[in-house]
Amino acid sequence: MTTGTLTANPRDMFLAALTARDFARFSQALSPTSQARFLLPRGPEVRAGREEITDRIKGWFAGASEFEVLEAGSEPVGRRYRLNWRFRLSRDGVAREVIEQVAFVDEGPDGISAIDLVCSGFLPDDGPVACEVPRALVG
Repeated sequence: MTTGTLTANPRDMFLAALTARDFARFSQALSPTSQARFLLPRGPEVRAGREEITDRIKGWFAGASEFEVLEAGSEPVGRRYRLNWRFRLSRDGVAREVIEQVAFVDEGPDGISAIDLVCSGFLPDDGPVACEVPRALVG
């Protein structure tokens, strides 16, 4: 019998799906009636419903030709949960960027019901580029 409740922890499902860019699974971590408030560099946005929220987040990350998870985590804050993630990616196949987002979420019996998210924006990645040195060149 199906009760409509999630069998997995919604916040873990949210992070696992987001970091894998599995937006079908990501959507399932959200309540059908979830609400999201996004504080973005260009200003605030409000999104409502599982599909609209998923489409917005998918628009940020789905098209990246390179995508690396630098950090992701979750911890309780009172009755809410703080989720965070930092990615390195390339949206144009050339320039590398980093983005960090922090979200405070509420969980209900059918998934994440509220999201309050702050975004760093897509920033140029000035970090060192990792490269391998051939063994023959290593003294």
